[in-house]
Amino acid sequence: MKKNHCASIIILSAALCAPLFSQVRPQKPSSLTDDIRLLRSARVAYRNGGYGTALRYAEEAKTARKTLIAWETYTLQNSLRPLEVRRANDALPDVLAVLQTREDYDAIEIINKYVRQKTASFFNNSAAEVVAYVAKRNAYPEADWLVGSVYVLEGEYALAKQYLLNAWSNAYLLDVSDEQYDILYDLANIAYIENDFDNYEKNLLLVLSDDSFFKNKNFNDALMLTIRNKSAGSMEKFFTLFRSDDYKSLPAYFKLSEYYGRAGENEKALKANALGVLTGFTKMYNAVKARNPEFEYADLSAFLRETAAYGDIVDWAEQNRVWQGFCDFAVKVRGDGNSVFANDIYASLAASVPDSFWKNYAQRALAEQNAP
Repeated sequence: MKKNHCASIIILSAALCAPLFSQVRPQKPSSLTDDIRLLRSARVAYRNGGYGTALRYAEEAKTARKTLIAWETYTLQNSLRPLEVRRANDALPDVLAVLQTREDYDAIEIINKYVRQKTASFFNNSAAEVVAYVAKRNAYPEADWLVGSVYVLEGEYALAKQYLLNAWSNAYLLDVSDEQYDILYDLANIAYIENDFDNYEKNLLLVLSDDSFFKNKNFNDALMLTIRNKSAGSMEKFFTLFRSDDYKSLPAYFKLSEYYGRAGENEKALKANALGVLTGFTKMYNAVKARNPEFEYADLSAFLRETAAYGDIVDWAEQNRVWQGFCDFAVKVRGDGNSVFANDIYASLAASVPDSFWKNYAQRALAEQNAP
């Protein structure tokens, strides 16, 4: 306990004392939500095609964020300096209680704001950690992301990358953490346009870095063993046994499958395609079950007929290239040497996929396979 107590004092002293000698006292902003309001205005302008206005609002949002954080940081540092506050030993509830007796309402409001956003446990119930976190919030990754998106549309890829990389480096500050993957997809798209395939692959793999299915060796080994099983029924076993519900990975799987296929890395291409198909299948299966709790998976053809009853599921599958993914999967499985598995996929698609283009594709593939 003594060690922890000393450590807290050291952290609190470092967080509070060091910057104060060089700081000019910032004024409290007239509005404490200008950064959010301006970002919303930037997003509205962007959606409406007013890109110049969007840039202006986004830059103003970044300025408002810096102004707010300068005041919040200064206020907290000054409010936590008095001996009476430091005697609370950095524990958030005790610090807040002392600040209440001192009627330091600005500091209380700031601390409570971030505790509401992140929870006290995020800060280890430490006032010093709140101060350190607030001081880092100078960056505004959402605004940088929007600016980068505008420059992408204008073909200014060097500028776009600069802002998107800033957004990515500060992704831990995003209010919606999953937006980090959208930023990575944008960076991957720029890399693809610029034929920078090393960074294209790198950014897509970063999307998958938190995907437990992609990283699970036992899961992937079992998946590949099933795909390479040439016994009748192995295709149905694949869709009966396996699920993958990390849906943000879906575009990365299909993009990497195409990339590895062009590069001649067929093993990687097959694995990525299989995981993409499985992720798309899982998403559709769970959506069907939510609408029809009595539905049970019997076979792929029957499942595809069931999805046809829900137009939004069919549209989602088309927009996210899931039907194409199924057909590409059959091509890659056949190329890997398992025609039985591939033909079973084609047969199910030819009979029941609710998309005329891919149904015809599967029918042609089957006919070619069976031609003398």
